[in-house]
Amino acid sequence: MNNKTFIIVIAILVISAAIGLKSYQSPREDVALKTKVANFPMEIGEWKAKDIPLAERDYEILETRNLILRDYKNAKGQSVYLYLIYSEDNRKVSHPPEVCFIGSGATIVDQKPVQITSAIKANKLVVEKANDRQIVVYWFKAGPLYTDKYIKQQWKVVTDRTFGKRTSGALIRLSVDIKDDNQAAALLLLKSFAALIEPLLPKYVP
Repeated sequence: MNNKTFIIVIAILVISAAIGLKSYQSPREDVALKTKVANFPMEIGEWKAKDIPLAERDYEILETRNLILRDYKNAKGQSVYLYLIYSEDNRKVSHPPEVCFIGSGATIVDQKPVQITSAIKANKLVVEKANDRQIVVYWFKAGPLYTDKYIKQQWKVVTDRTFGKRTSGALIRLSVDIKDDNQAAALLLLKSFAALIEPLLPKYVP
């Protein structure tokens, strides 16, 4: 057996052992299984939320009801829309939202990465539909990992589970209407709201 073959065999044995160990682990309470994103606070500082209802068809497509769509308003009447979807075992739920926007008849006129807090890098979209324009930022979460890369999130979930660690997936999306064509002000509002919810995410989206 040459060295290359030996290394491959060892790698297969290690992965098989990890999967086997997971199979024989005794049942344990897992916080991921008990997580309900509907428990995310309705009031955050001066921001107060109301839920935006979703159609049954939306839940069927996403294959989960563990999600929220909310309109958070501050004392000035400004709105930030929060969309949060989470699953402990269905990686499909946190797919990138561009396809959904395009499917609904919207046009993405700009797209680029943006740093919205010191720890969170997100994808920024400028979305246009009829006479309305929004700035949308979204990012993915896998355990403690925040990333703007869908593939990176998926890889984290898969590799953790291969070695017996339950790591759940989430998509966090924020959006703001662009007023008076002032994209800078809309993005600043998004960043300030993102900074407020960042400390809450580990508790409500583990």
